[in-house]
Amino acid sequence: MKLTTISLIFLLFTFNGISQKYSYGKVSKEELKEQQDPNYPETDATVLYREYKTFLEYKQGEGFTLHTEVFERIKIYNPQGFDWATHSVRTYNFGSNREEVEALKGVTYNLENGSIEKEKLKYSNLYEERISDYYVLSTFTMPALKPGCVIEYEYKITSFDFDIGDIDLQYTIPIRKEVVDIRVPEYYIYQNYSNPQSGLSYTFEKDSKEIDIHLRGRSGLGTANHGSVFANSPETQDRTVSYKENSYTLEASDIPPLKKEEYVDNLDNYKAKSIWELAMINAPGELPKSYSTTWEAVTESIYENDAFVNELNKSDYYQEDLQAAIAGLSEPTDKMAALFNLVKSKMNWNNYYGYFPQHGVKKAYKEGSGNSADINLMLVSMLRSAGLNANPVLVSTRKNGIPLFPTRHGFNYIIASMQYGDEVYLMDATDPVSGINLLPQRVMNWQGRIIRSDGSSQNIGLYPGYKSQKLTYVQAEITPGKVTAKVNERLGEHFAKNYRTRNYGTSDAEQLDALNSETYQLELSEFKSKDVDNTKPNMTIGYTATTADLVEEINGDLYFSPMLFFATTSHPFKSDSRTYPIFFDYPSSHKYTINIKLPEGYKVNALPEGAVANLSNNLGNYTYLIKEVNPQMLQLSVSLDLNAPIVLPSEYEYVKSFFGKVVEKEKEKIVLTKI
Repeated sequence: MKLTTISLIFLLFTFNGISQKYSYGKVSKEELKEQQDPNYPETDATVLYREYKTFLEYKQGEGFTLHTEVFERIKIYNPQGFDWATHSVRTYNFGSNREEVEALKGVTYNLENGSIEKEKLKYSNLYEERISDYYVLSTFTMPALKPGCVIEYEYKITSFDFDIGDIDLQYTIPIRKEVVDIRVPEYYIYQNYSNPQSGLSYTFEKDSKEIDIHLRGRSGLGTANHGSVFANSPETQDRTVSYKENSYTLEASDIPPLKKEEYVDNLDNYKAKSIWELAMINAPGELPKSYSTTWEAVTESIYENDAFVNELNKSDYYQEDLQAAIAGLSEPTDKMAALFNLVKSKMNWNNYYGYFPQHGVKKAYKEGSGNSADINLMLVSMLRSAGLNANPVLVSTRKNGIPLFPTRHGFNYIIASMQYGDEVYLMDATDPVSGINLLPQRVMNWQGRIIRSDGSSQNIGLYPGYKSQKLTYVQAEITPGKVTAKVNERLGEHFAKNYRTRNYGTSDAEQLDALNSETYQLELSEFKSKDVDNTKPNMTIGYTATTADLVEEINGDLYFSPMLFFATTSHPFKSDSRTYPIFFDYPSSHKYTINIKLPEGYKVNALPEGAVANLSNNLGNYTYLIKEVNPQMLQLSVSLDLNAPIVLPSEYEYVKSFFGKVVEKEKEKIVLTKI
């Protein structure tokens, strides 16, 4: 497949000012009476108003601090919209740099017998959950929810960092009006981008004004810190200084909802947003300090951090285990596999993400538990200690999104790599059922970034370059009103890994129960499995399935699909067009061999014809071949190959047509007539 730039249709918002004013606590009866959104009547909720303000403010003794204020008012039309009454805020929380949700307040409004009833949000309803080494998720749910209610809330966040981050300009529900106001001193220079993966664009209006601040002399009371541009001032007398404050404002109305589609990696990757990256601090009287503007600068800043480099260089704590693991091995790939398995067997992941170690690799190794950086930096260190060319790989997990520009903050995870010749091998030792070049789904997210101690770095694809194989063998017997099928499946690569992830450590009975079809009523028995609890390239399962759902008798003839209960019965791509890339997770090949014994006293009246379908640019192919082996036996051979993990929207019509042919073919029936 030749990758081309996705064509986007840009919608430019005009900002002429909107007459309606929104103030906290001023909800009208008209808003409460509204029964549906006039422009999007199918939506379950609408953001009536969203206000996002970010500004840097100077305070004596503290310097400049970043303040963010958010106010949202949301109309909820039906119970399906109640999910919008739960709101989560992610705040940075690592070491002494801690952000908190402050000044939270909210109200739910309902119209009862013509009167507006109010129910306030209690601060005790704010719950915090640590989601990584660096971030805490604060969540609250508004009270007294009823269809037709209006909720509103506001909160503040204070940060001693200067990372403005991403500002959402689109949700999966419409936004009637949004106002963004950003104010920063001239000393702080930001790069501002729109999301190139979104079909919406926006324009900020820029202005500036002079700000006067009064600085007290160095009288023992302390001067600005936290990176203040006045921190190094030698003045001992009080003085007034002026600086230019740059402001960026945006007012947008009638923002359409983000379209929902199947087979999407992370829908948030495609929403309209404003991306802000601190590029430089240019303090008066000091040399300008540049931040993450190139990948080389990102790599250098990470390797300058003692918490990263020192942990990567430690090796004394594992040497005895390392030497035992690689004893007698000479091939680099054999050493790599041995050390990968050593770390997996020694370590348990604590479910914390991060690319800096949490408690230190030595302590993590002793305790047998750590975050993703503890475990995978430990692996990199071992590989290097064994004389192999190993490096860390920065990754952004699927839930975290895609870093579109050079940035440290866009990554939240780290894996290990080893290069031998022209081949680069990727490993994630946090997952007990992962393999070499067999990564967990959470980290298969476009590209990672290999970072080296010499300051160089490069992108590396995270999707496998091979097809995962699944082979299904079926011996079926048809009787009037019933089908009995003995099934044996061999699962390879990602098919095996996904099965192990779901069923690792479970009983045969639990695995059998998990196989039950949502489409057909199946009676399952005689389950067996092999190699579920290890990481061999392939594993197998077998079972017997009986069902009365598949055979239909009409005027004495029997009708059934030769694909039995494996048939693809619903079209996965029904919409007329496609907005986002299609994600199949990994290249795959699924082959079926189904032998069908016919009932005594019947003969074949009609068989489906064979079929071949191909996707353009060798993206995939499908074959369907059926034949009579003898008067009492049929054999069906079906294969479905998807050769690329990602298909661009420009190929959507071909993909839709391709799967349409698959569905129609697998619905076709064999007709048996009594002899």
